[in-house]
Amino acid sequence: MSCGSHDSKQSSHSSKVTVHATQRGKTRDIAASLEYDEITDPIVVLDGNGNIKLWYLPGAIDHIHQKCVWDSLNVLRAPLEESLKKSHNHGWRNDHLLFRETADLTGSIDLSPGWYQQGHGPPNFHPEVSRLLKSGQERNGTRQWVNEMSEFHALLSGTLAIIHPQMYAAGREALIRLDMEAKRREDTDMSSILPSWNSIYNSVSIMVNRATPYHTDVNGREPWLDMLVTVGDYPPLDFVIPTLNLRFRYNPGTIIAMSGSALEHGVGYTEGNHTCLAYYMRHNVHQSVGVQLCQPPNVTDLEPLIIVNS
Repeated sequence: MSCGSHDSKQSSHSSKVTVHATQRGKTRDIAASLEYDEITDPIVVLDGNGNIKLWYLPGAIDHIHQKCVWDSLNVLRAPLEESLKKSHNHGWRNDHLLFRETADLTGSIDLSPGWYQQGHGPPNFHPEVSRLLKSGQERNGTRQWVNEMSEFHALLSGTLAIIHPQMYAAGREALIRLDMEAKRREDTDMSSILPSWNSIYNSVSIMVNRATPYHTDVNGREPWLDMLVTVGDYPPLDFVIPTLNLRFRYNPGTIIAMSGSALEHGVGYTEGNHTCLAYYMRHNVHQSVGVQLCQPPNVTDLEPLIIVNS
């Protein structure tokens, strides 16, 4: 793979990087990543065919929106705290050992206006609203959070429309068709949440004060770009991709859009307050409404933008 940067200071990172095969779910010591080159300026990672595997956008989120995101977590306090009590049923993602013990707020939850529940996949079942967004759960704050994040989600969706227009179009079409299916099946839970779900992604994971071992995202697809947003107030922290022997400075306000199914990644511990919002799509949901997998983003997709700004 190659890394292209807009800053000449990062020219040393524009050479070819050998990519070794990785095993899904593998974890390694993130401390060893200190040997990797650290990237601090905006960068795009390409494969040999010019396909975009990663966007690194430090400082993409302004301080006002960062504060809004962090403050919004207060309405999720109950489900976040509850998530740690169920760690034995949810694998490593809710393992209490990964969370900062002294933090005022910790936890990890998933929200979706329509996905397949575990053990209830196609073709015998339909997509459903995630448990925390179902009717009867109004007091847990999740629907309020979706409403409060409406503007922010519109900004992130606009970002995806620029960096991966085909994925944006597929995600938009999937949500439109999901809404049509919900009305046809009289699924009032889904019909009531979709109008306020302003994210083009149909799922989000909210992780508060948690380290993340090296892993790949088994439910993703290689042509897609998952979007990670980090906010908070914490000491210098790195987002590590051992697949590339690179680490990216993960300051508050950073966006990383990447092929999470292809690139193993992880984030270590930090003593400050830190949250990551991870946005992604589910292929089986797209299949259920007849939306085909899009092509991977390619550097040629950016040519209209380059021409306009040249």
